[in-house]
Amino acid sequence: MSNQIIKSFFLFIFAVSFFSLAAAFYIEYILGFKPCVLCLYQRIPYALALIISLTAFFYNNKNILLKFLALTFISSILISGYHVSIENGIIEPIFSCTGENTNIIDKEEILKSLKENTQVDCKDVNFSLFGVSLATLNFLNSFVFTVVIVYILRYARKKQ
Repeated sequence: MSNQIIKSFFLFIFAVSFFSLAAAFYIEYILGFKPCVLCLYQRIPYALALIISLTAFFYNNKNILLKFLALTFISSILISGYHVSIENGIIEPIFSCTGENTNIIDKEEILKSLKENTQVDCKDVNFSLFGVSLATLNFLNSFVFTVVIVYILRYARKKQ
């Protein structure tokens, strides 16, 4: 596979990652939709993909960067798949992903906690695009990127 195609792919990954993060921040800060904990975690692989794709323009070993990118999007598949499973009621959250304050006993502390920290429940889909949650879109996007990266790695290996 030509070096120019690989560079174009990294540029595409950079653009999609940048757009995804910009859209997430726009939805949170401009539109006012507060994200849940898993929504915040799903941003991490895109930030890593930005860094990896930028590095590709200054580092010659694209093969290792593609492997790191594949691992990044596999982690994104796991996080978003977990989130989609919670949204659809397939599984219950393993860690604190609810808006409940379960460890507080004192009434004043409960009221104070409710006023200060209103954590969004991961089961709730507060924002969707064309009727599809952003976690589902992230899962599909990450899956497609992973498949393409694996294809590039296998194709590049056969050519060498």
